[in-house]
Amino acid sequence: MRPTFPSVLLVAASLACLPAASLAQNAEEKPAAEDASSTVKVQEPAKPLSKEEQAEARRLAREERAREAEKERLERERQCRIKPVMTDAEIAKCKEAWR
Repeated sequence: MRPTFPSVLLVAASLACLPAASLAQNAEEKPAAEDASSTVKVQEPAKPLSKEEQAEARRLAREERAREAEKERLERERQCRIKPVMTDAEIAKCKEAWR
């Protein structure tokens, strides 16, 4: 028997209500947990970085970008497999990977 649209909609709606009910139960339990942990850490405002620290942060960011670019290049090369018969899209992908 093939399910009809209204019955599928009813099942989907009832499944959508399940997480909402469990969230409501968790919300009722949460205030008691918050009272137990009344210590809240307040972050101090960040102090300005010195020139050396800024240079170090830029160097680390540059190295991270280089690592990410290398990973992306290796992934493109991995996806390119030379085959006897290739589609135009596969050929274009390989040309881009090996530039």
